[in-house]
Amino acid sequence: MLEKLVIASANKHKIKEIENIFKDSGINEILPIPSDIGEIIEDGNTFIENSLIKAKAVYNYTKLPSLADDSGLCVNALNGRPGVYSARYGGENLGYKEKMQMLLDELKDKEDRTAYFITSAVCVLNDNYYIALEGIVNGKIIKNPRGFEGFGYDPIFQPDGYDITYAEMSLEEKNSISHRSLAMNKMKNILYNIYHV
Repeated sequence: MLEKLVIASANKHKIKEIENIFKDSGINEILPIPSDIGEIIEDGNTFIENSLIKAKAVYNYTKLPSLADDSGLCVNALNGRPGVYSARYGGENLGYKEKMQMLLDELKDKEDRTAYFITSAVCVLNDNYYIALEGIVNGKIIKNPRGFEGFGYDPIFQPDGYDITYAEMSLEEKNSISHRSLAMNKMKNILYNIYHV
């Protein structure tokens, strides 16, 4: 039985989403990141590196199993950009409306509009052991934003097999197919197998 798991995030939406996924996993308590931990600098070159930096920092601070994730949008015609810089694309102070417009402007002469959302998740269990995995959803960037749900680049991302964007889906529908839910469900199953043998 895993008694406690710390989520290396202060984002209430993300914590709620993860709590929802992990509710049948046998974990007794899911805790948010300690408020007094200070800023964790994510200076990795990949999503996995950034997740590991966060999870290790929280584990070293709490000495409890710690779970972190890093997500982003990768556009094939832009050589994978914005990628790990998805949240900082165009500068820290640029809102997502402007970030989306910048991305659409960069794509306007491109025929290939395929893209994917990726989540890398890392769970540090102790000083010697961690689990790292990914969830990926393929799709395309549409020409004009649609929908008001979700956040970030959701209004311009249409997943394969759907004629609506992430932002046009209910939270439940998005959570049932999203890159984060794919990664977190994989993590839940691995943790369940480790702690319930």
